[in-house]
Amino acid sequence: MSFWTTIRKAILPDTADNLEARSHRLNVRCNRCGEVIPVRIDLLNDISPDYASGQYVVRKTVVGNGANRCFERIEVTVYFDKNKRLLSQEAVMGEIVEPEE
Repeated sequence: MSFWTTIRKAILPDTADNLEARSHRLNVRCNRCGEVIPVRIDLLNDISPDYASGQYVVRKTVVGNGANRCFERIEVTVYFDKNKRLLSQEAVMGEIVEPEE
């Protein structure tokens, strides 16, 4: 990579490829209405360090689009290791599903 390419990437806004590389995606199904909600976690901005365990954690509250007149709040918690690799994920008032479901 040339010097100018490095400078340009540092100055210009993020491209779609760069955003996808630094994100973790998951889908959550609401226990109340069954709506599947896509969630994107930005690994540079959304995660917080847990100093006691040396890991990272993300807590998000997810709400569907309301098409089924359901505005249930789903609490999603995702844990990453120190290298930002997925360790575990859980959802309260919903369940985490695979993308093809």
